[in-house]
Amino acid sequence: MRVLIVGGSGYLGQFLLKHLLESPEDDVIAVGYTYADETTGSIDHPVTKTDRCRAFRVDAATGEGMDACVSAMAPLDLVVNCAAMSSPGKCEKEAELAMNLNVPKHLCKSLMGHHSGGVAPLLVHLSTDQVYDGESADSVEDVNAPSPVNTYGRSKLSAEVHIEENYVAGRHVSLRSSIITGSQPPLRPVSRPLFHDFIVNSLKGDTIVTFFEDEFRCPIAAVDIAAHVVALSKLAGKDAKTDWLARYNMGGPDRLSRVDMAKQTAEVLGVSDANVAAVPSASVDRGVKSPADISMLSDKLNSLTGVTPMGWKDQMRLALGLAPS
Repeated sequence: MRVLIVGGSGYLGQFLLKHLLESPEDDVIAVGYTYADETTGSIDHPVTKTDRCRAFRVDAATGEGMDACVSAMAPLDLVVNCAAMSSPGKCEKEAELAMNLNVPKHLCKSLMGHHSGGVAPLLVHLSTDQVYDGESADSVEDVNAPSPVNTYGRSKLSAEVHIEENYVAGRHVSLRSSIITGSQPPLRPVSRPLFHDFIVNSLKGDTIVTFFEDEFRCPIAAVDIAAHVVALSKLAGKDAKTDWLARYNMGGPDRLSRVDMAKQTAEVLGVSDANVAAVPSASVDRGVKSPADISMLSDKLNSLTGVTPMGWKDQMRLALGLAPS
């Protein structure tokens, strides 16, 4: 199976890359991914030491390097688009760049340009739960009712629409992911702090730390997302078209506020949560509107792939290197 991971040097991309490289030798022939060192521009990376992986420097926003990458990797079986500007605050400040980066126009154009008949590769696009407005008190099930409230959500919804209008029908799927959890990625650490580290550090002292009590999500582990993607690629196989939905919710089984996340993490660690203080999200000006309740049901995807995502406590045990429950 020939696979291209766009954004393979990012957080989720690394987990997916590791998952694929751990497959049998005859299952993954080549894995392409984008990586460029911010300082040197080098594409040296530990995984490039294996002949089962090639590295390509690609600018997803401008398209520089995309066509050369796709051409070198063709014919492809699976393409996973993980590249994105995923900080809602940054997207709000740099809206034009967010749209250019998050809508995969260059990827779709290159894939279609190198599709000369036969079966097109399955394109799996990582979207977000922030395409929903968060006004519903119930978990979202209807994937056809998005109404994003910020630039990040709008850019990801535009990406879904662009793929549906510009890629081969029946050979693409958008997965609307909730908060992604996990340890530091397996190949190269990311520079940003991880949310579970913030929670753990907050629980260590006596200083009161505030967590939002009125925003709800369904966090999902990066390893479970990788399992979903691989399962979809196997289901798609060489069939000309799939009869799946074009869009699926992809979250874990637990509907949680950030207060819930902190308190349940304290239970996992066996420490007190006395310094966890619940506050409304309106108490902090984040410079961007955030949807309140974008918890969602993911039964349709789970049923399709056969993957049973782990709950929050097991996600934390995994991220912290603790034994599973």
